[in-house]
Amino acid sequence: MTRMHSLANVVRTSVVSGALLMGAGASSADAQNYIAFTDYLPPNFLNTAQEYESGYNDLCRDDNDHIDTYRCVQRVLRDMERRYDHIHSTCDHRGLFALAYWETTQEYQTASLEPGFFDDPEFVNHEDVIFARFYTDAYDAWQRGDTSHVPPAWRIAFQSAANRLTTTMGDVLLGMSAHINRDLPIVLATIGLVDPETGVSRKHDHDRVNEFLSRVQLDPTVQAYWDPQFSSGMPGTPMSSATIALIQTWRENAWRWAELIVNAPTPALQDVVLMQIEWNAYQIGLGLKLASSYIAPLQSSRSRDLYCMNHRND
Repeated sequence: MTRMHSLANVVRTSVVSGALLMGAGASSADAQNYIAFTDYLPPNFLNTAQEYESGYNDLCRDDNDHIDTYRCVQRVLRDMERRYDHIHSTCDHRGLFALAYWETTQEYQTASLEPGFFDDPEFVNHEDVIFARFYTDAYDAWQRGDTSHVPPAWRIAFQSAANRLTTTMGDVLLGMSAHINRDLPIVLATIGLVDPETGVSRKHDHDRVNEFLSRVQLDPTVQAYWDPQFSSGMPGTPMSSATIALIQTWRENAWRWAELIVNAPTPALQDVVLMQIEWNAYQIGLGLKLASSYIAPLQSSRSRDLYCMNHRND
């Protein structure tokens, strides 16, 4: 339990980092710098080949018991595009994260086809599909009004978007936080932290994801259709290094939480870890919401909403 509480303290620092990020500017040089600091951290605190059973590992298996992960990712992209088009047509603020996720997945697919970028691209494809399902399951439950099946961190993100409470960057970060801080540890534990045949840690491929994330150029699309004032860095450039560093920190914490899940000696202690993950993701979401909320009556989303309505059919 000491290790668990220590890690909880580390994760809570992300709330402060997110609050600072909301007001941070970025120079053009800063926006282009990617520092792979997690590459220098140990691959595992604990040595394990166990997996956590969540029922998601067969998503890419067809009726003939064949697995084609590339086509599976293609289906994910089509589903993301369909969802985004629907959300954007109504200028629903959930669309900012949907757009970020769609563009990130497209950049992921490009990286996965680069020879040598990932040690095991088939496996990372598998992770990508399972990761996306966690988001769509939460989204679909919210759409049905089944909030009991919407994780608390996602409830904050979806409710803030529905009430138009938070800034454009806030909407993006709330979705990212829920997906990384809550979903990703469970996904990593589900698919396994080491290759069961070789015993080699999958941490290297996990860290390589940070590199392609630094390539995502979100600003031009957001400025064209949602909010001309939006900037995650400098216009026309990838996200700022401050944003990427925050995401790297979240992703590193997710890996360490996953280690705790698979190494919990009993199902009861595993449940304790899962509750800690839920609690921390929720607390980070609350901090991000506070840091990015409009200050009424001085601020509101009215100008960006009018802009979106005028450009939704462009």
